[in-house]
Amino acid sequence: MRRPVLALTLITVLAAAGCGGTDNAEAPPPKAALNQIDINPVDPDTLRQGGDLNWPVQDFPNQFNELQGDATSGDIPPVTRSIMPTPSWEKPDASFQPNPDYVESFTLVSENPQKVAYKLNRKAHWSDGKPITWEDYKSQWQAVNGRNPAFIPLSTAGYANISDIAKGADEYAFTVTYDPTYADWGSVFQVLYPKSATSNPDEFNKGWIAAPKVTGGPFAVDKIDKTAKTVIVKRDPNWWGYQPRLDRIIFRNLSTTGGTSSIDALANGGLDFSGIAGNLDAYKRAKQIPHVAFRRATLPNLRWIVFNGGGSGPLADKEVRKAVIRGIDVASITKAEVGQLIPDAKPLGNHIFVEGFPGYQDNSKGYGYDPEAAKKRLDELGWKLNGQYREKQGRTLTIRDVVPADNPASDDEAVLVQHQLAQIGVEVKVEQVDPDGYFDEQITPGDFELAHWAQMDAASLITVIPSFDLTQDNVEQNFGHIGSAKINKLLKDAAKELDRDKRNAILNEIDKELWDLGYARPLYRRPSIVAVKDNLANFGNSGLAAIDYTKIGWIQK
Repeated sequence: MRRPVLALTLITVLAAAGCGGTDNAEAPPPKAALNQIDINPVDPDTLRQGGDLNWPVQDFPNQFNELQGDATSGDIPPVTRSIMPTPSWEKPDASFQPNPDYVESFTLVSENPQKVAYKLNRKAHWSDGKPITWEDYKSQWQAVNGRNPAFIPLSTAGYANISDIAKGADEYAFTVTYDPTYADWGSVFQVLYPKSATSNPDEFNKGWIAAPKVTGGPFAVDKIDKTAKTVIVKRDPNWWGYQPRLDRIIFRNLSTTGGTSSIDALANGGLDFSGIAGNLDAYKRAKQIPHVAFRRATLPNLRWIVFNGGGSGPLADKEVRKAVIRGIDVASITKAEVGQLIPDAKPLGNHIFVEGFPGYQDNSKGYGYDPEAAKKRLDELGWKLNGQYREKQGRTLTIRDVVPADNPASDDEAVLVQHQLAQIGVEVKVEQVDPDGYFDEQITPGDFELAHWAQMDAASLITVIPSFDLTQDNVEQNFGHIGSAKINKLLKDAAKELDRDKRNAILNEIDKELWDLGYARPLYRRPSIVAVKDNLANFGNSGLAAIDYTKIGWIQK
């Protein structure tokens, strides 16, 4: 929607219990709130034993180590977390709990210094037969805490705050010490890799590019086909937990997941569900498919336009970025893109919080749509109108907007922005690129000036820190290279603050700084609608909750 683990695309997730869903395509969208899940809950013991689930992903995994810096696609975690340990599970209210298949308990035993005691499930083991012990956790911390530059992690959030991991009474107990304090300590270890993958930099960075070498989940790798762009996982007969209902999950790469091609695949049986997001054409097409239900929730999933301030173009100047922001009519973009799916949708005024979720406040005052103010500011900056577009020292004010081809949301937004900015004398050249590897080849290396994508953001530190922190040797997920020492300090302050209200206040101070830097232009809260075959149970749209792959299954006919 990237995502933290980046959440850059719509990822459907599952919780084992919750409210029932609706099959009514015309049902109004739910209001923004936590604890929303819509998964067709059914006692898994009553489901058919066996069967496949055809799961669309937008990017074929370029890296099966989701902790590594190249694992930027939000479609990597759905694959890896079916086969790897997931010690910490996110709940629908965005808090975390131990996954009993791996962790009997994790408990905050001291606040000063902050210490968390872990007790592990002794049955948990890797596919090579080795037990999962405290050494795997310690090795992962050492690989991703940012202290050894030979390791290239996707994010150091949380791990960087750990000062020590000490063995407890035996191999299945340990204590984590945080210094400085880390407020979201429960979010650490959402996925776990074996010591063999994390103890050596070359193995960590490159060893899992082609395929996972060791697994430890309810499913194991069956086949990876780079030509067909599929990853097939099968039930692991050595799994010690609740036995999965499904025989296999087939992750199929579709470049336009959420677009009409995935809906066509749903109609012809090639897929078992498809994200709709804000694609009205896909929504209308899915309504015509027999035996398809719509699962809805409200997620902190936003669309935004990100600026690249790290290049040599005009957007390297923050004042130009801020003027450009004033030339973008977000209200009209919001109405055009999601108005028919969310009739009361409003433009967002925050980079970190999404309207309707705790902490949201509109900090966009002074940055709203005002083309006359934008023109005046560009004049003051020396960008004078010369014909249709502005020039300065013989250079045209041209911005390169890079979008994935055949992505309706990006395509539409780019055309609207191109037209709007032309009205203030800014030329926008829209460049459509191959959607496969869009993040790997365009966004991660900074090969863009404007770009559009979705970001899952629950104001979790594991998302916020890598997105907005900026240091010379590690930009993490701050792909636009826009930040400041002040923001870095405020991020550290937020990470240490255990009181949620006080932490949210700090995060809003960060948001104000982001507006002042011209970091991005938040657009709107993205709809979360998933079209699912109506006999698929315990799956669909579970809001913020983690996936329990073992409970997904087909209702017996």
